[in-house]
Amino acid sequence: MNYLLLIILLAGFGWITWKNFKLGLGIFIFLLPSYFIRFQIGPLPTTLLELCFIILAILWFFKQGGYKFRDKNLKTWLIPIILFLLTATISIFVSPDKIGALGIWKAYFIEPVFFFFIIISTLKTRAAWLMIFRALCFSGIAIAVFAIVQKFTGLYIPEAWLTERRVTSVFGFPNAVGLYLGPIIILAFSLLYDYLKSKAWAWSAFYALTFIISLIAIYFSKTEAAWIAVGAGLFIFCLFKRDLRILAIILAITVILIVGFTPDYREPIMEKVLLKDWSGQVRLTIWNESWEMLKTNSIFGAGLAGYPLAIIPFHEASYIEIFQYPHNFLLNFWSEIGILGLIAWLWLTAKSLKYSLQNYKKEFAIIVTCFVTVIIIHGLVDVPYLKNDLAMMYWLFAGLAFYIKK
Repeated sequence: MNYLLLIILLAGFGWITWKNFKLGLGIFIFLLPSYFIRFQIGPLPTTLLELCFIILAILWFFKQGGYKFRDKNLKTWLIPIILFLLTATISIFVSPDKIGALGIWKAYFIEPVFFFFIIISTLKTRAAWLMIFRALCFSGIAIAVFAIVQKFTGLYIPEAWLTERRVTSVFGFPNAVGLYLGPIIILAFSLLYDYLKSKAWAWSAFYALTFIISLIAIYFSKTEAAWIAVGAGLFIFCLFKRDLRILAIILAITVILIVGFTPDYREPIMEKVLLKDWSGQVRLTIWNESWEMLKTNSIFGAGLAGYPLAIIPFHEASYIEIFQYPHNFLLNFWSEIGILGLIAWLWLTAKSLKYSLQNYKKEFAIIVTCFVTVIIIHGLVDVPYLKNDLAMMYWLFAGLAFYIKK
């Protein structure tokens, strides 16, 4: 790592953030995937994203003096947030890997929740949220463009996926492309709909570009769960829009009929949906092993970063590697932070969904509904939260739900 370049980048980020905190926040959003830039400062491992967050948090205190906990709306969030953090903290001591657990505790729980408070105290206007949305879309474009370049050149595709040309973009595995771009596709489609109605052609073109190339990127990643999750999210969005509702229903029925009456489509799709293909069988196997493991410690789970070690005595399918997580959002959280931690996450997610549905006529509200739809459906077979960028993104949309309620 070139530390001089790192110091210059961080100094530049700090200066911009000090001069214009909201702009700095937007840059941070754009840099969400930068956690893959890893290095050590002395004995401590860290990432570019984390160092940017530390600068952001320090300047937030100086610029805004922290957050005043007087908002009545916030009080209903504090109990699940405290439970979420408490269970994560307890899980450090449960884990057989205390060092790894501390790193995950910091990156997936403490920093993202802190980020939530920065979001709700900073983004209080439509213009501020639009700037953040655009930063996220620019980030999605960068990830998608690199993925598309990979498809046609094979550039930097890990060996495990090179033969199939399954793109990974800057990430280490193809599913990460769908996990990151899925919510951005929904966001871009929603904003495209709004800007086309207002005939703002330049921004319409920008959101259309984000939407199209992100769709192409997740198609090239061959992440079927992302395709289904995004399709469901787009369908839900259209159901809330009177001028799109009939078209969406007709398209959905048409697709169902084509699949139902065409064996060449029906058989592989049903095999995929019913988890009868290789990927589905692998997941059924690891879910069964994870369930057996969790039955031995149903309250606390395996602890943070503890799953790969805790599952060993229950791992009988030697032809399958041991994964970092069980690849199901219920089992993921149960294993990492125990049954109460799972309840806390479900509580927080339900609160975001409730706020968006109660205020569905407000601008941006349906984005939150569709975001929850995407991460829940994709999370049935994957890991939609336990990653640096995804954890931050989750709390960004939780902050949007908070903003909608006000």
